[in-house]
Amino acid sequence: MARRSSVYDLPQEVRDELNARLVQRGFGGYSELRDWLTEQGYQISRSAVHRYGVELETEYEAAMGDVRRATELARAYAQADPDDGAALTGSIARMAQESLLRILLSLRKAEASGDSDPAKMAQHMTQVSRALADLGRVTIQHSKHAADVRRQLAAEAADRAEVAASRGGVSPEGIAALRAAIMEGL
Repeated sequence: MARRSSVYDLPQEVRDELNARLVQRGFGGYSELRDWLTEQGYQISRSAVHRYGVELETEYEAAMGDVRRATELARAYAQADPDDGAALTGSIARMAQESLLRILLSLRKAEASGDSDPAKMAQHMTQVSRALADLGRVTIQHSKHAADVRRQLAAEAADRAEVAASRGGVSPEGIAALRAAIMEGL
């Protein structure tokens, strides 16, 4: 089994700053980052910073790929049926749930490996749980709203069919067929 990187022994705040600097530098400039860590009072080799940077870059690229794919999927839904906000909202909610669950799993993985401060882990878990709950409420409200709109449209269509029938343009059997077709479409 490979030895754990010394970068993981850094305090979380320092590692967060290192992560930010790695991203800002395009995952390069490892000698300068080693020098910066030395100035901060941490003796970590350039190769350890490099290995950590490569690992972080891989995770970063995977996450950015997921974001790009999610954006493309949302655009595809919108282009497929620009009037169907329900499909787009539903797909975005599913993507957000998937992302939040991935974050939750990553937090658990970090907790299991001992890479985290228990107080911060609890705070992050609370935030992710809250986000999942909020997303669940939004999804439920959206579903209720969509059902209400469908019922309202069906009632409006049935009323219009009644008006047409009262003018003598549609037979009672035709009205019944229209109502059945409308209700079946819901």
